[in-house]
Amino acid sequence: MTTEILNNEAADNKISNREDIRRTFYKSRIRKDNIKLELDDDTPQEERRKLLLEYQKKHREEAFNTARGILKDIYFPDEEDGEESMDVEQYRSKSKYYGRPRHHLMMLSEWMTDVPQDLIENWIMVPCPEGKRSRLVAGKGITKVYSRKGDLCSTFHSALPGGNPNAHRHHYTVLDCIWVSSQSIYYILDVLSWRVQPFTNCEAAFRLHWIKTRISEVEELKERDTEDNAHPILPLPHIKCDSDLSVALNDLVPKLPPLDGLLFYHSKAYYNFGRTPLVTWLKPFMMPEVLGISAPSPLDEKPDNYVSFEDHVNNATRKIQRSKKVVRNFMEIV
Repeated sequence: MTTEILNNEAADNKISNREDIRRTFYKSRIRKDNIKLELDDDTPQEERRKLLLEYQKKHREEAFNTARGILKDIYFPDEEDGEESMDVEQYRSKSKYYGRPRHHLMMLSEWMTDVPQDLIENWIMVPCPEGKRSRLVAGKGITKVYSRKGDLCSTFHSALPGGNPNAHRHHYTVLDCIWVSSQSIYYILDVLSWRVQPFTNCEAAFRLHWIKTRISEVEELKERDTEDNAHPILPLPHIKCDSDLSVALNDLVPKLPPLDGLLFYHSKAYYNFGRTPLVTWLKPFMMPEVLGISAPSPLDEKPDNYVSFEDHVNNATRKIQRSKKVVRNFMEIV
């Protein structure tokens, strides 16, 4: 009897620890209130990058277990998988986070307000086409598309693992994409899971290389309007920053749809939910001002109202703050 009680207490403690870890990662921003870093938005970007990289090294196993739990809870909460399903069930009953729509959890970039000191050694540039940020979730024989806000936008069949009736029923895939409606193509930004294997705790360099090589092996993903693949799902090019970025962009312009901007990934960055200084963002025409690198035509064309990088970022920040204030006031009135 004593042994049984001790075993039950150990099991409860294990579930409680997992729950605490998962709760940590459900919060919306990567700052001191959710990963316990002694920093905030006023801390210089370069310093926050270094602290986040140190944190990743120390908590790699936690990140892996958390990511696996979050992905299953969000996208396939009804699946039973032995001991894990009991853990998920316990988590549902206790956690105040369960039941919220969490399909919107994405990694979000920051403006490159500090040029990384190790830009040439450790950063990768990904051209980002104009389009709609989307989350592709393939599983149980169907592929679902969620918006950045977490709304279900559409469903179709895809050649992704788990994404059509002919696929393995226990496989599921989660991709971070850009939907370009003019081409009816999904361009892959990042991978969160493939065939039940989570990738959120893998370094960005590995994830981006894996996307490029793995997707190229699945010829069906290039097709459209077939029984198993309604829309092409294609990888985006990624360029190491130790190369000539201007020349690389010039070569890519004819091959890609119009670009919205450029994402810069730190090669060692995990896929974190929320904003992170390990992924930064620039408009192509900002490259000369911020990086001292020329942008090829027509990427060098600036908006008529553009004054400077600093002015543009300040205006964008104020716009976001105003929209948040409107939403907050509306909620208070309601």
